[in-house]
Amino acid sequence: MTVVWEVIGWTCTVLLVGAYALVATRKLDARSPTYHVLNLVGAIGLAAYSLYKVAWPQFALNLFWGAVALIGIVIAVAAARKISGGARAGDPGFDERGVREG
Repeated sequence: MTVVWEVIGWTCTVLLVGAYALVATRKLDARSPTYHVLNLVGAIGLAAYSLYKVAWPQFALNLFWGAVALIGIVIAVAAARKISGGARAGDPGFDERGVREG
């Protein structure tokens, strides 16, 4: 069972660092749902791994990281719905991707 937890820990670490690397190299937008989903899955897996290892600070960190990712997903979905619900590119307050300007 230890090997399974190690695989979970390393896989989720790669997800989090990989998501950051994709944003840092501009291959992924930090406001994209994909970025936030990668962070959420990574944070959930690392939180579970931290519980297994009884590492409370890392567990708390990953709970917060997951919460931020979840908020990012909600904001991205709301922006997408606003675009499909009638807001158009060029409308005041939103850029061409439907992200609030300013």
